[in-house]
Amino acid sequence: MGSVFLVAYNLAWSVALPFLACSSRLRQGWGQRVFPSGFRRRADLWIQASSAGEAYLATQLIESCPELNKKRVVITCSTTQGLEVLNKTLRPQGGQLKGNQVELGYFPFDMPFIMGKALENITPKAVVILETELWPGLLGQCKKQDIPVLLINGRLSERSYRRYMGFVSLWRRYAPSKILAVSEQDAQRFKNLYPQVFVDVMKNMKFDRISFKSRQAHKIKPKFLEGVATRTFVVLASIRKEEEADILEAIRGLYLKTPDVVIGLFPRHMHRVKAWVKLLKSEGIGFVLRSQTSSLDHPGMVILWDVFGELADIYGVATAVFVGGTLRPCGGQNFLEPLGSGLVPCIGPYWDNFAWVGKEIIRSGLVTEVRDVRELVDALMNEMQRKRDREEVVRKAAKYIGERQGGTERACKEILGLLAAGTTRATPVKGAS
Repeated sequence: MGSVFLVAYNLAWSVALPFLACSSRLRQGWGQRVFPSGFRRRADLWIQASSAGEAYLATQLIESCPELNKKRVVITCSTTQGLEVLNKTLRPQGGQLKGNQVELGYFPFDMPFIMGKALENITPKAVVILETELWPGLLGQCKKQDIPVLLINGRLSERSYRRYMGFVSLWRRYAPSKILAVSEQDAQRFKNLYPQVFVDVMKNMKFDRISFKSRQAHKIKPKFLEGVATRTFVVLASIRKEEEADILEAIRGLYLKTPDVVIGLFPRHMHRVKAWVKLLKSEGIGFVLRSQTSSLDHPGMVILWDVFGELADIYGVATAVFVGGTLRPCGGQNFLEPLGSGLVPCIGPYWDNFAWVGKEIIRSGLVTEVRDVRELVDALMNEMQRKRDREEVVRKAAKYIGERQGGTERACKEILGLLAAGTTRATPVKGAS
């Protein structure tokens, strides 16, 4: 059955490629996506980081594990945003990559033929997949070429789990060699899907990204922040397409109650900026594109962010924040980052992808959960009017996060052990779980 599936899967990709070539987003990096011989060097390790979030995790591995800098490493991303993150973090000021053994590129299409060629070209001793991606082409070809695959920081939502279990016998043919999941719940799902695979629980690497050292904005020019201290500034972050109508209603509600509020609107995906331009114009809501302004001082207007990479810093000057992907069943987005700036973020009820954070964070008062748009407006108004001790918020958050950090160190040990042994069937690495 497995070989028949791969033939059919290969054929499906062959049919799809001409249509994929019409996508402006996928045409970027087309050479590496289709002709993986474009990679310049062979590698000891291939790390696949799907998009921006996973790219940050890949950066953590390189920066936190000096031993990896002695290895030849290829890091691939499926999206341009992911590669931008890697270039900005691993190639400071456009210079040489940190660790001159690292090469960056686009993830090849999962067509088995293409994946087979990619593995033959890169010849990795091991493949590391970050978080959620289970690609049958890659997994099948790794099995064929006897290359171990380690899934790190693994997550498996209930929806994805049900989908995979519908073809359970097929997926079990293309199992990773070892899985480190971020919660007991995720680990149990992986165990049910892959009973033959060693599955363990690790601390989530994303906790290691949270810093509480400073609330100052570092990447944004000081002039841009002029005037914001005297304004109420609300950030609507990582807004997904599915919740745009809700957020538009929330914007109207905020302006009804506080006409002079400045709203920073951050779509989760840059290609939605044009859609937001149309929405705001149709509603008669004043706005300015971030790329066309040099100041936050726009009372009663929306600043529509069409510039990537400033959200983390802008939290430092925000009065209140909502983190999107949570008002509709989108899984959620990272709502921990605002805590490092002393902000108590508001989120909706849908944050399944961040269940690893724990409901305790709601009960502790570090995050405010709302059920709908009406409650969201009320919660943001409450944050605007409330004079919180931001340093106290940071201290409480630091304690909560600190107790859960250490995932990156565990991941580094696992990867180095895998490279040294050449197999994940060795004795599991001892470490915090």
